[in-house]
Amino acid sequence: MPSTTPSPSGRGDATPAAPSHVRATRSPPLSAIHARALYRPVAPVEVDDDGFPYSDGSLVESQDHEKARAHLVAVVRARFADRPDVYAASELGFYFEQGNRKALVVPDAFVAFGVDSHPRLSYKLWEQSKVPDFVLEVVSRRTWRKDVYDKPDLYAALGIAEYWLFDPYRVRRDGGTVLEGRRLGAHGRWEPVPAAAGGGLVSDVLDLDILVDAGDLRLRDRATGEIMPDLTESMALAKRARARADREAGRADPEAERADREAGRADREAKRAEAAEKRLAELATSLPGSEHDHEHPDADNNPRS
Repeated sequence: MPSTTPSPSGRGDATPAAPSHVRATRSPPLSAIHARALYRPVAPVEVDDDGFPYSDGSLVESQDHEKARAHLVAVVRARFADRPDVYAASELGFYFEQGNRKALVVPDAFVAFGVDSHPRLSYKLWEQSKVPDFVLEVVSRRTWRKDVYDKPDLYAALGIAEYWLFDPYRVRRDGGTVLEGRRLGAHGRWEPVPAAAGGGLVSDVLDLDILVDAGDLRLRDRATGEIMPDLTESMALAKRARARADREAGRADPEAERADREAGRADREAKRAEAAEKRLAELATSLPGSEHDHEHPDADNNPRS
């Protein structure tokens, strides 16, 4: 029975770890069976100390590619910020056969649970001992056939739990939808993910709803129904919060100034009252008939005998 890792929701469901046949030596290897799904680096290429490419000269497919994958990775990192074992990345090379530099795919975004979140130049399966749990591909005119027909079989063979396709420009010619989610069934075959109650689709792996809103890929908290803000929205929310705090502080300042004035006035009144009492006491001692004027009348006429 294949091993599993707990899901992020903690509800008892599980996502599959790398199947044993991926780790074992096999002939032919997955890289040969699914050669059409592999990524070929574009010169100039940078390599790590072991000679594995981690950066090349390819350009970003489109603004929507960058926006979708950056948003997903940012939301996942923020949502699981208190967990050091959740790794999310975009445009990172994933090597799945030890020693084989050609066994490479570069998902637009992926998430792996149970993996240290420290930065990496690439994701090497033999170092992590676990395949990603979630993969997103943003399709384009150049890549949609590979994303739709070639990569799913490789990802299923690797044991990736969920595979998502987002088609912002509607370039698919296979009748597919703008957003499609698949989850790996018990027999290693893809099944459609369920629809979410408020629209969109349910990701059991992320415990979030994924939907398209105004043409953008968005993620929604399943418990609250709140669409998770993107970077621009987060900055706007922070700006409004600061402005609200400044307004509250502005309303509090006059009250504080008024209280200070009242306290100062009371202090001055107390000092004036104290001074007046002191002056009255001085006047009282200087008036005729005061106790200083009641000395014995014959005091100067009684010489000592």
